[in-house]
Amino acid sequence: MRLDTQTTIFMICFVYVMLHGAIWLALQEYRSHQVKLWCASGMVSGLAVILLAIRGQIPEFVFMFVAQLLMVLGNWGRMVALRMYLLPQPQNSAYRSYTIANVAYMAVFCYLIYVQQAEWEALMLFNGFYAVLCFDYFRIGAKVNRREASLGGRLLMWAGLSFSITLGIRTLGVWMAGTIDDIYSPSWHQAVMVFGQFTAITLSNIAFLRIFLEIEERKKMTTIRELAVTTERSENVHQNSLKLQELLQEREEIIRQLALFNKTAGMGALVASLAHELNQPLTAIQLNAELIDSAFTQDSADALSDASIKEAMVDLMKDNQRAATIIKTPRNMFGGGRKSLSSFDLNELVNDVLLLCKARLGRNLIDLELNLHPQPLHCTGDKSQLQQVFLNLMTNANDAFPSSHTSGKRVVVVRTELHNDTAVISVTDNGMGISPDIAGSLFELLRTNKIEGMGVGLWLSRTIVEAHQGAIHFVTSADKGTTFTVTLPVTTEPMVY
Repeated sequence: MRLDTQTTIFMICFVYVMLHGAIWLALQEYRSHQVKLWCASGMVSGLAVILLAIRGQIPEFVFMFVAQLLMVLGNWGRMVALRMYLLPQPQNSAYRSYTIANVAYMAVFCYLIYVQQAEWEALMLFNGFYAVLCFDYFRIGAKVNRREASLGGRLLMWAGLSFSITLGIRTLGVWMAGTIDDIYSPSWHQAVMVFGQFTAITLSNIAFLRIFLEIEERKKMTTIRELAVTTERSENVHQNSLKLQELLQEREEIIRQLALFNKTAGMGALVASLAHELNQPLTAIQLNAELIDSAFTQDSADALSDASIKEAMVDLMKDNQRAATIIKTPRNMFGGGRKSLSSFDLNELVNDVLLLCKARLGRNLIDLELNLHPQPLHCTGDKSQLQQVFLNLMTNANDAFPSSHTSGKRVVVVRTELHNDTAVISVTDNGMGISPDIAGSLFELLRTNKIEGMGVGLWLSRTIVEAHQGAIHFVTSADKGTTFTVTLPVTTEPMVY
């Protein structure tokens, strides 16, 4: 088999340049730096082979040094590109080894050619160095295949073996010849080397392409799985959102029903107070009506202008208005309608509820001290719900004095204050305080220390206050009693609620 220079140039140029160029074009859509490095390095190696093959037609310096440098750079780039398949495992050590080995090789090669002028030794060094270096193809392919079964990894292993074995045979053949006159003279070991290099370069490029596509396919499948998982999660989130919306609606309805239940339960306790409070204006109305009737039955012409009649008429209208207010307050509080948002004066709310509580406090011999802020405290919300909160606090204050409580004067202090943009209502009693056993869970549903209590009032009060963007808390002591404090934003703006 005769291999002349022209045939060698054609084969090597085709394999190096055309094949790497084809891979570059085939994978251009991926815009991969790894692909660019592999293909560009292969083309640089192809250019080096061309220069090595046309000795005598180019300056000797180009043949000896430029071609060698291009070959070193081309092989270094391809080794680095292959190592990128092993990422994210650290590769810096391998890159440093490549760099040191190639620099050392170039130094020794230049020394043999430039100083010793030993082409035979330089040719053995050339083939022997690349026989050892290209065995790393085998090691990289084995690691790729070990990480995940890969045809590309196995092809790269065969390419590495082909590189190393054929270059080793070429090194052995040159060594056995003992000398060399023409590095491209036909010989059996050169034929083995050319055939082996052609096979190895083809296998290595196919292996590179195969591994790259395998990895991209795995990435694609991973993306599809992640997309499927994301879609499933999105659907689950949507379903959970619908369920949460249903639960919130159910919670709102439960709170409304509990509020109605709590109102109904509280109505019985207020019946006596309501009757007592209505008794006074109704009695006054009766007396004033009798006075007016007596005056009109007289024959006096000046009866209509009598000052006492006018005064009786004024008192009659006042008592009538007072009775109407007393009736209106519980009607608003215990109505069963939905939320009704409005702006109101917190001081007026306190006065309205106290109309229903004063009689009960009086029967229990409890003094009421009222300290209202001198200016109106404008709030926005459901007035009837907040009335229920304050009524619940007053009821708790009334119940803070058991029948055995005989030590000193019984007092409940109601105070409204303004702190910056926050209105504060506080209800303080000097009763027995709240037991430490229940103080930590006092606002929980169905928690109470009263024998006849339901455990709904304070939980519901906190729910209502927090819905109005406010807060409720308490401090208690067995010596000083208990103070409940409610804070609400002072505003006349519409509330998101």
